[in-house]
Amino acid sequence: MRVLAIIVLALIGSAGAEAREAQEGRADLKHEILKRLHDPNAARRRDALLMLGTFTDVPLSPILHSATDDPDPGVRAAAIMALGHASHASNAQELIPTLLRALKDSHPLVRRAAAGVLGRVRDPRAVRALQEAARDRDAAVRAAAVEALGEQGDQAALTTLLERLRDKDPFVRRQAARAIGRLRAPTALAALLERLVREEDVDVKRAIAWALGEIGNPHAAETLRTLSRSTDPYLSATAREALKRLISDATARSRRR
Repeated sequence: MRVLAIIVLALIGSAGAEAREAQEGRADLKHEILKRLHDPNAARRRDALLMLGTFTDVPLSPILHSATDDPDPGVRAAAIMALGHASHASNAQELIPTLLRALKDSHPLVRRAAAGVLGRVRDPRAVRALQEAARDRDAAVRAAAVEALGEQGDQAALTTLLERLRDKDPFVRRQAARAIGRLRAPTALAALLERLVREEDVDVKRAIAWALGEIGNPHAAETLRTLSRSTDPYLSATAREALKRLISDATARSRRR
C-alpha cells in the first residue's frame, strides 16, 4: 500500500511538472506573439493577431482594438477576426462600435471581416448595419453581410435578403437564398419560386432548393420533384433531401392536429 502511495505521488508530481512546463511554454509563445504585433512586416503582424485570438487568459481588447487602426488592411481584418474569436456572449455588445466602424473601412477585406463577426452579435444595430452592408459596392462584402443576416435570424432582414436574391453576382444570390432558408420565412416562397424560374446558375438553384426544404411549404413540393429529376447530380440530390424534409414536416404537422 505504501509503495502504491509513493507511485501515485510520483505520478502527481510528474503531471504537475508537465503542466508547469506547458504553462511556461504557453507564456513564452504568448510573449513572442505580442512582440510580433510590432513587427515591421505586415504579414507577421497579421499572423500574430490571428494566433492571439486563440488566447483567453490575456486582456486582448485593448491590443486588438488598437490593431484595427493598423495601416495594412490585412492586419486590420485580422484584428477584427481575432476580436470575434476572443469575444463571448457577455462582452459581445462592447464590440459593436468597433465593428460598425470597420464596416465603413476603405478596404473590402476589412468590411467583409466586420460583417462576418457582426453575424454573431445579437443586437438591432448589427442587423441595421448588415442590411446596409448588403448593398456594398463589393460583391464579397455583400455576400458576407447576407450570410451574417441569415445567422442573425431576424425577420426584419427579409426584405433586404429578397432584394439580394436578385443581385447581379451569383454568389450573393446563393447566400441570399440560404439566408432566407435559415429564416424559414413562408412569405418568401413566391420570390424563391420566381427566382428559380429565371435562375441560370446551378449553385443558386441548389441553394433555393435547400431553402424551399427549410421553409417547408407543401406548395413547393411539385417544384422540388421537378428539380429532383435534374441532370445535375448535386441539384437533384439537394432537391430530394429538401422534399424529404418537406414531407416529414407536413406529416408531423398532421399528427399534431
